[in-house]
Amino acid sequence: MGGKTSKFQIFWRTTAPSKLELKMVEAMRKKATSGGSTLKSFNSIIMKFPKIDESFENVRDVFQKFDKDSSGTIDLEELKECFRELQVSFTDEEITELHQICDMDESKGIEFKEFIVLLCLVYILWEPTDPNSKSRIGLPHLEATFDSIIDAFRFFDKDGDGYVSKKEILQALNQASPGGRAADQIGIKRFEEMDFDKNGMISFKEFLFAFTHWVGVEVDDDDE
Repeated sequence: MGGKTSKFQIFWRTTAPSKLELKMVEAMRKKATSGGSTLKSFNSIIMKFPKIDESFENVRDVFQKFDKDSSGTIDLEELKECFRELQVSFTDEEITELHQICDMDESKGIEFKEFIVLLCLVYILWEPTDPNSKSRIGLPHLEATFDSIIDAFRFFDKDGDGYVSKKEILQALNQASPGGRAADQIGIKRFEEMDFDKNGMISFKEFLFAFTHWVGVEVDDDDE
């Protein structure tokens, strides 16, 4: 969890939340009503990093499959094809919006880390037509990983409002490593890493992008 400023923070858009982003917040609020996080400490989240990283790497083949032109990014038409093959029903407008809000550096293409975030957002936003289906997006192992990340977000989001505040970050990290001012400085640094749009609150999308950095998802050299 280094302090290097990422390109996502450099290019982050400061526009108002989109319709899908607001739906995402509402989805996280609903999950909060089902009960608190199963995690007891920030250290218990860290312990999951290797397994989560392994799960992310296993989806690289899926990314490369839909990157038809091997450009290293998934454009809008490739994403539509991805949704068709995964049998995820979104309107063209919603797919376009997902592509836009996950294209964090505004490169007009979805890179591997962005693809992971996009799939997780689809996982929490989409309601499958078959309520008895054991897999929402056809990637059960990845879905289990997404559930772990959702649980981690809920660990921080103590009031269940769909956002994580600086106060909530400081409380969680102080619980893990009581240390007064030193712990607060670490907490502030972590908060700044996640608050990409600098609005003082961390959305689940921002949390997801930070999480891909924390667990060490590998990217090409030109992605740094």
